[in-house]
Amino acid sequence: MRKSLARRGAAAALAVFTGLATAVLTASPAQAEPALVGVTLSTSTVVLDGDAGCANRVKVTFKVYDPLAEENYAGVTADVVGPDGDWADFLYPAQSSRSGDHAYLTDYIFICGGLDGPGRYTIRTELEWYGDDFTRHVVERVNTFYVKRPTSLTYNATPEPVKRNSALTHSGVLKVDPVGYGAKYGLKGAVLKFYFKAAGTSAYVYKGQTTTGTGGKYSKKIKATKSGTWMVVYAGSSIRQPQTRFDAVKVK
Repeated sequence: MRKSLARRGAAAALAVFTGLATAVLTASPAQAEPALVGVTLSTSTVVLDGDAGCANRVKVTFKVYDPLAEENYAGVTADVVGPDGDWADFLYPAQSSRSGDHAYLTDYIFICGGLDGPGRYTIRTELEWYGDDFTRHVVERVNTFYVKRPTSLTYNATPEPVKRNSALTHSGVLKVDPVGYGAKYGLKGAVLKFYFKAAGTSAYVYKGQTTTGTGGKYSKKIKATKSGTWMVVYAGSSIRQPQTRFDAVKVK
């Protein structure tokens, strides 16, 4: 289950109460002071169906330099903000391991297909500690990841084999998941690009592009001169999963 609103509200109230004594640091902390070394995500993109529940999640690991762990109070919290600017989750990670002067803390971001829309998500992490004079210090870091809706792409190059210098027809269907609930549907107006790698070579060469029509269907004729592997690419977008498909064709 995603973290409760009550927990988020309590954390927000604490932040407001202590904010008056906050000193945000932009320079590197002294050696004996805690530092947020890095924030690592288990994935940079979550592909999530609009009908999915809340079992999907992103593991977040926070690496903290804290040589005086027993003498300084150092804590990590993080807000997760969705593409619409709303609060999507709140993290209060716990220490999972320690190596020398570095502590590793982990927590999970829960993403709900029906509640959390696709797009760019922002993780705003705060490392706070209190110095010898009881002043509250904060170091901030921002990370991002994407939630994208799944897509599907079919592809077939015909005829196979094909006569040299004859037209090869590239066809298929592109379907995408709606932003909200519902089954995949054919996407009209999407750009697909075609590439070819001749047998015995290692590089793909751009050969042209087409745009999907009604129902996500597409068809493109391209002259075939050599045997090799054809590739069609849908680049996707900030909210849709990219797709790539291949078809090997022999020229006779």
